[in-house]
Amino acid sequence: MDDSIFLPLDNKQGETPKRIQLLPPGPSIKGRDGRLYVLKNAEDVAKHSNEYLPNHSIDENHAVDLLAPVGGSSPAFGWFTNVQAEKDGSIWADVEWTEKGKTAVSGLEYRYISPVLFLDEEGVINLIARASLSNSPNLDIKSLNNQEPARPAKEKNNMKSILAFLGLPETATEAEALAAVSAMKTSLNAAQAKPSAVDLAVYAPRTDLAVMQARAETAEKELAALNSAKLKAEGEAAVDQAVKDGKIAPASKAEYVALCSTQAGLDHFKKIMASSPAIIGDTTHAPTGSPPGSQASLNSEEITMAKSMGYSEEEWKKLKEATK
Repeated sequence: MDDSIFLPLDNKQGETPKRIQLLPPGPSIKGRDGRLYVLKNAEDVAKHSNEYLPNHSIDENHAVDLLAPVGGSSPAFGWFTNVQAEKDGSIWADVEWTEKGKTAVSGLEYRYISPVLFLDEEGVINLIARASLSNSPNLDIKSLNNQEPARPAKEKNNMKSILAFLGLPETATEAEALAAVSAMKTSLNAAQAKPSAVDLAVYAPRTDLAVMQARAETAEKELAALNSAKLKAEGEAAVDQAVKDGKIAPASKAEYVALCSTQAGLDHFKKIMASSPAIIGDTTHAPTGSPPGSQASLNSEEITMAKSMGYSEEEWKKLKEATK
């Protein structure tokens, strides 16, 4: 989806705001394309946002959602905390800018904030996950239900297009698609590796070969992005289920999601969770967390998990720091 819900920073040259507005008052919020989103309870959204992460990143042009899944850079320009619902129903948060963020905002390089929202199937806003600096935002409003790692409609349509390009039926698996791409690249590389033995111009114009190679590389990149998105969704779902079952603390979600960023890590995590008992009672609440860069001690649940996954306490602390 290409939706845009964005708000002005309302700063002047040389200024950086201490608080930012993340959502206007509800109950209906209209995107630039006319699509409506529902803000039923601003206080609940603020509460769920604070529980989701103690520090929420502010990136540039949604790099976390668009570039990071394909290996791109997504540095933080700031961090917002203490998400609060105001009396008028709008939602605001305190913000701490990085040096790069201060330069970009105070220099008026960016004038708008675009939040990334998690919605339920009916378009009701559940929480604010992060935000982005943007001048012409096309916010990907994520209709996610982390308990259900099904692909969104756009992703399914993309896969259909890729399969059609590869000459495969819609029922083909991802493994079959990757094999087709690999075979195409192997054939092209073999042809281009022997220019003295075979005159390619006799069989196909050079421009056609270049187009074919570009299309093959594009298809490979799109498949890699789809696989990354699928693995991320499965990892988040597995971690959320472990939190729901009381096997890990909500405040440790980010570290476990990072561990599940590879297939091997996800499989190892599932194996451990399958044999782990619930260690957190129903009344346990997630701590508010510590700001980026802090060296908090591990709790008992984290120590147990670190040992079960073959990490020392010091290695686990470093892993926690790397995922913030």
